Amino acid sequence: MPNQPGTTGTDLPPSIHAILAHTGKQRSLLRHEPVRNIVRSGIAGVQLAVNLTSYRSLPLSCLEGLLLKVDGEDMDVSDARLLLNGHEYRFTALPALSHLWWFILDPGAIFVPRAQPLSPGSHQFDATLITVEPYVTAGRFSFYHADRRELTVADEEGARK
Repeated sequence: MPNQPGTTGTDLPPSIHAILAHTGKQRSLLRHEPVRNIVRSGIAGVQLAVNLTSYRSLPLSCLEGLLLKVDGEDMDVSDARLLLNGHEYRFTALPALSHLWWFILDPGAIFVPRAQPLSPGSHQFDATLITVEPYVTAGRFSFYHADRRELTVADEEGARK
């Protein structure tokens, strides 16, 4: 169709646009979902929805680190956890998890312990996921996948009680 005279991408039927809209992988780290103040296993913190930024699935051992700022202020991520497929993994434990994989289409979340909840409303989040791509054969290199996004912190009454 695109090669026919007089047709453009906008001439396609809505059903085709819907299919094309879902064929690409969103590679942004932060997903456009509300950030939540929650208590997880008795620990208060914030939870952010994330995607794997790599171009291919990765073993969890290839996730080297996380950097996170909220409204320009560094957050302590020393006890951060990756939530994936119903399981929770501390970032400090990831180097030993070469047998577990994060598939590129699997949504994940990051939980960061924090004594003070974030106020409901809009906040600027700067997040960086640090990975090693095992498919790059020229040596071991760290890749920094940065994302900056304004996200809304959900107003969830009683979420931290």
